[in-house]
Amino acid sequence: MENLDSYINNLTVRVEMLAKKQVVLQNENTDLKSRNVELEQLVTQQKNALSELAEQNKVVKIAKAVTEDDDDRKEQRKRLNELVREIDKCIALLNN
Repeated sequence: MENLDSYINNLTVRVEMLAKKQVVLQNENTDLKSRNVELEQLVTQQKNALSELAEQNKVVKIAKAVTEDDDDRKEQRKRLNELVREIDKCIALLNN
């Protein structure tokens, strides 16, 4: 009879431990789902920023093609390089 009581107590302890572990895992799952939503929103924002930068890049290329002045070309080239760096940063963030 003691053996049965011991077995039942042991089983009860194990069930309680499993119940606590389930609660912890459910909380972790909820947190991970929330984090996933945040990251998906960030990816969407980064894609939008990338699209805007790509559009700016097109405008700069057109302006560069039209510009004849060397000073303007240097300034446009500098701005273009800055935009390209920004685009590269966005791409790197999207790849992470």
